[in-house]
Amino acid sequence: MFHKLKSKLTILYTFSLLFLLLCFIGILYFLISQQIIQNEKDDLQSFFDKEKMDLVEDLYEKEHRGISYDPNRAIFYYVFDTKNQFIYGEESIKQLSGWIEGKYLSDKTTSFIKQVTWKHVHLILIKKPINTNGYLHGYVIIGKDISSERHLTENITWILLLLTIMFSILLGFLGYYFAGQAIKPIKTAFNKQEKFVSDASHELRTPLSIFYSSIDLLRREEKDNLSPFGQEVLEDVKAEAELMNKLINDLLFLARSDKNVLALERSDINLSELTKSIYKRFSSQSADNIDFAESIQEGIHFRCDETRIQQLLYILLDNAFRFTKEGKVELALKSSSEKIVLSVLDTGCGIPMNDIPYIFDRFYRGDISREKGGSGLGLSIAKAIVTAHGGKIFASSGLGKGSVFTIVFEKKLQV
Repeated sequence: MFHKLKSKLTILYTFSLLFLLLCFIGILYFLISQQIIQNEKDDLQSFFDKEKMDLVEDLYEKEHRGISYDPNRAIFYYVFDTKNQFIYGEESIKQLSGWIEGKYLSDKTTSFIKQVTWKHVHLILIKKPINTNGYLHGYVIIGKDISSERHLTENITWILLLLTIMFSILLGFLGYYFAGQAIKPIKTAFNKQEKFVSDASHELRTPLSIFYSSIDLLRREEKDNLSPFGQEVLEDVKAEAELMNKLINDLLFLARSDKNVLALERSDINLSELTKSIYKRFSSQSADNIDFAESIQEGIHFRCDETRIQQLLYILLDNAFRFTKEGKVELALKSSSEKIVLSVLDTGCGIPMNDIPYIFDRFYRGDISREKGGSGLGLSIAKAIVTAHGGKIFASSGLGKGSVFTIVFEKKLQV
C-alpha cells in the first residue's frame, strides 16, 4: 500500500513539475520569438524611414533598373510602381526577386507584415506605400533573413527541453526517495496500529468465548431461577456478546487483508446458482412492502472463494434492505466475454454525495448510517473481498434516490 502511495506521489509531483516547466519553456519561446520579430520589424521600419526619399528617386531614375545582388546586405528591398510593375531592387539572396514578384506583386494589399519561409530560409517581409505630401509614388517590399535568429531560438528551446526532461528524471528519483522518507513515520504508525488491532482481536477472542459460553450455561442452568427482568438482561448481554464476537472477527479479517495473508479457498463455482440461492434466502425474509427482484444470467462460472463471495452478497443485500423502508431491491448478475458484473440496487434513502468517497473506509458511518446502527466495517470487508479476487467495487447514489453497488471481476485475472 505504501509503495503504491509513494509511487503515486512521485509521479504526481514529477509530472506536475514537468508540466510547469514545459509551460514555462513554451511561454519563454513565444516571448523571445515575438521580441526578435518586433526588433526586426523596427529595423525594417527604420530602414524605410531613412531610405524613403532615395526610394522615390529610384522610381524615376532610368539608370536604376533591375536587380543588384549583394550577399552581405542585411536588408533587401524591391521597389515597384503604382501599377505593381517591378522597377528596382537590391537583394541578398539569389533568385528571391523572382519568387517575390510572382507571389506578392499581384497582391493588391497596400501594406502587410509577413513571416515566410523560402527554400528553408526564414524571412520577414513588410510592404509599405511610398508617398510624399499625399502623393503615391509606388510601393516597396523590404525584407530580412531571420534564419539565424530563428535557429538560435529553436536550439535554445530544444536544449531547455532536453535539460527539463533530464532534471525531471533526476527529480523523480529524488522525489521517490524523499517521499519514502516522508511517509516513514506514517508507515510506522500504521504498522503499529495494524499490529495492535490484530493482536487485540486475537487476545479478545479467548475471554469472549469463555464469556459467551458462560452466558449459554447460565441460560440453560439458571433460567428458571432468574426473574423475567434477569432473563431479559441475560438475553441483552448475549446479543451484545454476539455483536462483539462479530466485530472481532471482522477486525481479524481486515487485519489479514492488510497483511496480504487473506487465505482464499478458490474453486470453480456456478456463480449463477450461488446468487440465486442467496436471492431465495433473502426473499423469504424480505418485508411485504419491498419488491425484491433478480436479474441473474444463467451458466456463469467463476473461480473464487465461495464463502467469501457469499459473505460479500450478504453484506450488500443486508445494507440494501436495512436502508430501504419500502420500494425495490434488485440483485443482478451478468457476464460478457471479458467481465462478470454483480450489482445490488435499492430505492432506499440513498447516500449523500459527500459521503460516497468514504463509505469503504473502516468505521466510517454517515449520519444516516449512524441511525441504522452497525460497526461501519461491512463495506470495508466487501471491498477487501472484491480486491482479493482481483475485482473492483463502485457505488453510485444520491440522497433520497437509492443506491447501486456494482462489482466487476475481470475474467482474465482468474487464477
